[in-house]
Parts: sequence; C-alpha cells; structure tokens
Amino acid sequence: MSGPFFVLLKNNVFFMVFVALVIMMSSTFVAYAVPVNIYPPGSNPYGVSYKENIENYYKYLLSVPSDQNPVKDRTGEKCAVGQTNSSSPVFYLANSGGGKAERACTVPYGKGVLIPIMVVEVSDKEVPNVPVEELHKIATKDQDSVTSLYLKIDDKEYDENYLSKFRIHTDAFDVVFPENMLYSAAPGKSKAVADGYYIITDVLPKGKHEVHYKSSLRCEGEDCFEPEFEQDIKYALTVE
Repeated sequence: MSGPFFVLLKNNVFFMVFVALVIMMSSTFVAYAVPVNIYPPGSNPYGVSYKENIENYYKYLLSVPSDQNPVKDRTGEKCAVGQTNSSSPVFYLANSGGGKAERACTVPYGKGVLIPIMVVEVSDKEVPNVPVEELHKIATKDQDSVTSLYLKIDDKEYDENYLSKFRIHTDAFDVVFPENMLYSAAPGKSKAVADGYYIITDVLPKGKHEVHYKSSLRCEGEDCFEPEFEQDIKYALTVE
C-alpha cells in the first residue's frame, strides 16, 4: 500500500501509539503529583507523641494472633486485619520478621501510615524473669547494632543519615497477648519496651503509592536479642 492515504494512515497510527504512551506515563506519575509529608522527630502526629503512637502500634500488632498477623503476611492479604473498622488516624504497616515481602494493601482515605523501618519489641513474656530495666537494655543494644536503613515513598528516597533522626525508645507499656501469640509467648498481660526507627506520615493523598523500606543489623555478644536481622519490604498501597 502506498500513496497519500497510506502516509496519512501511518501517521495516524504513530499518533495513536504516541497518545497511548503519554496516557500510560501520566497514569504512572499521577499518584505522585502530591508529595507525602512526614511528621518530624519530636512532633506530635495526630495529637500524640511519637512514643505514644509507637506504643499504640504494638498494642495493636501484638493483639493479633499469629495466623492472622500482618508480620507473617508476604502478600498483603492480612494487612488490614484489626484495622478495617479502627478509629485510629494511623494505618499500621508491618515489619516482616526478617526476609523479603511484597504486599498490596488498601488504606482508607483520611489516615497516615506508620512505617516500621527497623524496630524491636521486648516483653517480660518473651524474656521472662527479668526486671523492666533489663528489657530496656536488651532493646537498646539491639538497635545500637543497626547497620543499614533505607526508605522510599513514591519517588522520594530517604537515606540513613535522615532516617537515623527518627530513632525512638519507648517507656515500658502494657500489652495483652492473645492465644497463639505472634512470638510464641504465653497469653495474657505483659510489660513491653520498644526501640527502633519509625516514620509516621501525614494523611496519604488518594490514589496509588509505593512504600519501600529495608534495614539490617548485626549484634555481637552473648546477650543479643537477635544476632543478625535483615528485612526488605515493599508495599503497593491504594488509598481510597
């Protein structure tokens, strides 16, 4: 086929392909048009301190039985367990317990997210017969041993120097472990302490978002809570 008609048809095909590519690229970037803001260290996200937000995070996370707990979920199927009808302004993402996880998750619009980049929680049921002061020491040594931190939210990366400012060590707080508890501790009330690097965002804009965080540690000595740890987690979030 040749002639003006063929040239016109050919140009139209190229034009339609070009338009399709532009639409595809636009749909890729539209979710990131509005940046995600992070509450700075020392601030009070949603009216309470970072410490209290972290304590609330563990009260939620440790109350979920092991077979439903989002920590053990590699796909995101259980990311909203216990959060679907929650009045909390914060939606809790989870660590992986070590290793890689790629999760797809729907977050209700109007909430920020808590991102546990590198964290530890120690309780008197996981480490029995020790005073609370010892729990603090165990948690501190664990997080003193961190060797890497990384976070990317949508198209913005945050390096270790920035993330190191977000280390929080909590006071002792009360938790209640269920039957079939996540870390195989006995059910019932317990005192816990947490340490680590936590990010809390402002309300996420509607649309698609990607959150990628990874971290590692290497602890030396016989009294390490965990000698080595590494995690690499990606969330594909839909906010609606």
